[in-house]
Amino acid sequence: MLLTLTGLLSSGPVLGADNFFAEAVDVENRSASELRRAARDALTRVFVRVSGNEQILEEAPFAAAVKDAQSHVLLYSYQDAAEAGTRVFFEFDDAFVRGLFRDHSVLYWEQRRPPVVIWLALDEPFSRRFAARSEDLELLSPSLERFEARGVEVRFPLLDLADSAALSVNAIWERDFEQVRRASARYGTEYALVGRWIDLSDGSKLVDWYYVGPEQTENIQFRASELSDIWERGVDLAVDAMRDSLAVTLQQFEVSEAIAVSVRGVHSYADYRAVSSVFKELGRLVDLRIDSLDGDRVTYRVVGVSSAEQVARLIPSRSGLIAQPVTGRGELELIWESL
Repeated sequence: MLLTLTGLLSSGPVLGADNFFAEAVDVENRSASELRRAARDALTRVFVRVSGNEQILEEAPFAAAVKDAQSHVLLYSYQDAAEAGTRVFFEFDDAFVRGLFRDHSVLYWEQRRPPVVIWLALDEPFSRRFAARSEDLELLSPSLERFEARGVEVRFPLLDLADSAALSVNAIWERDFEQVRRASARYGTEYALVGRWIDLSDGSKLVDWYYVGPEQTENIQFRASELSDIWERGVDLAVDAMRDSLAVTLQQFEVSEAIAVSVRGVHSYADYRAVSSVFKELGRLVDLRIDSLDGDRVTYRVVGVSSAEQVARLIPSRSGLIAQPVTGRGELELIWESL
């Protein structure tokens, strides 16, 4: 059974993939002024999540949109809870949001994002061990809000016999990231955030964070006392690196050049339907049409992004479509491997 941190640590409702352009905000009352403030706060969070950029409001068109946030709300509703108080749930116009990113060529990170597995190794006086949900809930819980705000699902390992065989805690200290990649594959992802924490005598921690992606690693080391600060810096390391490798720049359709995307290995109608379902999702972001059908090859014409490499970024991992090395700006070849 696959357990996720959001299911274990959440203190309130968690927005799922269907609510990528929605947000819930706490309010003090139901006044018009508080509703306007909450709408601005909610749209800011949506922009940060969609862009992967916490400085998005430095872009003037986005700052202007936030000032007029209520005009971009499709629906809102109040939610009352005895312990949590009153919240307002906002759903924003997804076409407006995408159009704003497209019109101003700002990086857009689409919602089908891979999850991140966290392997946190603790150096204790007499041993080293992985942080576990059963023993370290208070230590792990600050990561939830940060990952959710950045729009990425986080998963914690079960730390059972299968995990112990795949990845030892000493491998973390030895920086054996190939072991990390193999162990993370069990959780359906190629992305991991690896931590090494050492408690110091003054109560602070010496922290090493490593982002481990399919082909790259990045690292920061620092000393800190506050758990929120430690997690914020680790989560941002991972999410920023993922954004840089997965986000795309949307282009206006009338100025974007067409990119030919060919899919080989489509042998049956079932294959065709499966491939079509993947490309149907892409149709929300790009202008997409079938250009030709030839044997086991389907060729699409894609307009709305700048290059074949950016189209490849939009293909979800584990979709069955394997991108081949890009050799030119205007052509992308994919191979269909039936799941």
